[in-house]
Amino acid sequence: MKRIVPDPPIPTPFRTHFSSCNGAHAPLFAVRADADIQDALAHLSAALTAAFETNAQLCEMLSRPLADLAWSTYQSLEICQALSEALLTDIAKKQAAG
Repeated sequence: MKRIVPDPPIPTPFRTHFSSCNGAHAPLFAVRADADIQDALAHLSAALTAAFETNAQLCEMLSRPLADLAWSTYQSLEICQALSEALLTDIAKKQAAG
């Protein structure tokens, strides 16, 4: 007997691997394919805040020309932090509306 409907595809358990030390070993962590976007953004925001604060301390400790590199990173982290916070706020507003 032939099946009318094929089996559904097997979901891929991981979407993105990280923490592999540039290929020195298998990845230690992965982002699940079915991760909740709001939870993922909250974790991203927390990680960016930690990186931002650490880099801010570094900017105060270094002298030029290394301080210039640290300030460049500071500005990039600030942009990423603002974007992630804006996305989280937008999601919260949409959920509250309905």
